[in-house]
Amino acid sequence: MKKSFFLLLLVTITSNAQERKFVTTPTIAYNNEKATKAVGIFMRGAMIDSYEMVNGYIYKVHLNYSDPVYITETYNIKDHLRSNDEVSPTPSAIIDEDQYYGSPHLFTNVAGLKVREYPNTNSLVISTLLNGTVVPIDYYPYDPEAWLEVKIDERTGYIPKKFIGERPSLVDLKQSYKTAKTPEDEKKYAERILELGWNSDRIDNAESLKIFADYAKKNNLTEIAEICLLQAEALKKAPFEEQSFTVEKLIKKKQFGFTLNNEIEPENGFKKSFLEQHLGKIVKSYSDLDDCGLGDYEGNVFFNSAECISHDVNKTYKLRNMEMINSNGFKIKDVLLNGETTEKEFLKSAIGLISSIYVQQNSYYIANDYMAYEFQFKNGKLAKVSAIYYC
Repeated sequence: MKKSFFLLLLVTITSNAQERKFVTTPTIAYNNEKATKAVGIFMRGAMIDSYEMVNGYIYKVHLNYSDPVYITETYNIKDHLRSNDEVSPTPSAIIDEDQYYGSPHLFTNVAGLKVREYPNTNSLVISTLLNGTVVPIDYYPYDPEAWLEVKIDERTGYIPKKFIGERPSLVDLKQSYKTAKTPEDEKKYAERILELGWNSDRIDNAESLKIFADYAKKNNLTEIAEICLLQAEALKKAPFEEQSFTVEKLIKKKQFGFTLNNEIEPENGFKKSFLEQHLGKIVKSYSDLDDCGLGDYEGNVFFNSAECISHDVNKTYKLRNMEMINSNGFKIKDVLLNGETTEKEFLKSAIGLISSIYVQQNSYYIANDYMAYEFQFKNGKLAKVSAIYYC
């Protein structure tokens, strides 16, 4: 299943308490107040909050780590966006909206695109983007060597503009992979196919995994090939919404849930004494009123390696997330998972239950009607399991 990345393109810096302005229609930016050369274009909705007025009517807009730009069509700059604004068509270089995103955007078109802390190739890498990731566009610089500012996981970073464009075609990439003349090209296209798959629907994702498994086998990457094929099978056999009762049935049969010392969690939760025996003393507790996972008379209780939901009336504790260390574990059917469980072992036990895979988090999800369980892997081993309640 594709993962949706919500990247917010940030155009300006906040340097003072200026009133924010908004661009109401695609508007050209110039290199100086005389409009000598067009250097980029702002999209409708772009926010401007670091600027000054030149000659009383021209906006000098300050950009992060870039020369300032000038907007001479000041009638396109307003205090608010309104539905009756006169809006010109989005430039042809930018995709206005499609099935992937509803405002101006483009896509990454290489595998493992590095997001850097600052706009230069020597800067720290803070994240990577998969091939085919949506990149929202507020300001589009014309310089082919320019960098775009993005925000991902609450952190601002930069990517080279030359690596974004129209959404890559899986059909074209498959053909390029088949006709590759060098090992380097074969690897490049195999990786792009794999990553585009993670940004696609389940059918294309499964097909991409099989292609990458083929590449891995050819290059004696047996373990990777086996995992890819298992992931492809998991996606093909992912349960429909009406099959979510399968997890509930397994829970009632005591074949699904957190375990401590190989004992599966009772329906109402463990007793405090049992938890302290295996997890140690409670390190902190509180009740978050905004936490939709908590009901009446419930609170958050933390041990060193686990979090529980406490119930004041029943005097029981339901495990909410747990690090897979010591005697901590999780049961799926007749298989006990722990910190030594490999990704391959997990997949074999959970195929038919896995509802989605988020590859950049190294996580698998098993869902039912009101919650989902996240199984997170680190260095190829199961590291943590969390129960995530729907709000």
